[in-house]
Amino acid sequence: MHPPSDLPAQNYSWGLQMTRKYRQHGYMNSDRERKPKPPPRPKGSGGRIETKFILVTRCNNCATEIQVMDQIQVTDKCKNCGTDLHTCRNCMNFDPAARNECVKPIEVRVSNKNVNNVCPFFEPKILIEKQGSSTQARPEDSHRQAFYDLFKK
Repeated sequence: MHPPSDLPAQNYSWGLQMTRKYRQHGYMNSDRERKPKPPPRPKGSGGRIETKFILVTRCNNCATEIQVMDQIQVTDKCKNCGTDLHTCRNCMNFDPAARNECVKPIEVRVSNKNVNNVCPFFEPKILIEKQGSSTQARPEDSHRQAFYDLFKK
């Protein structure tokens, strides 16, 4: 929308004299003073606890950690519970929603997923777990427990 050509442009609000569309504070205020950015904090500051992650293979039956992660042989068994380790349920390609319950293209469905098989696509299921001392009692827990002990009968 342009002003009529016979009238001067400064009489209209949409004329050339306007430098910004809205008169609100903060809209296109590039001339205002800005606070300088604070210097970056050094890494490792802030008292954060460093979290480490480890790669673990676990038994599907008893969830004990399996030391051999690279190659699990067909005859390997869990040292804790004695179940087979080279099974579909311990495989990374196992998916109950997929065809034949496997992500890889296998021709014949393996009926029992907890028994050893000679699948060429077998890869041990590797889990990423947080390594740390989560079992240690925090100092807040002892205070909380003392508070709860006040109300025990």
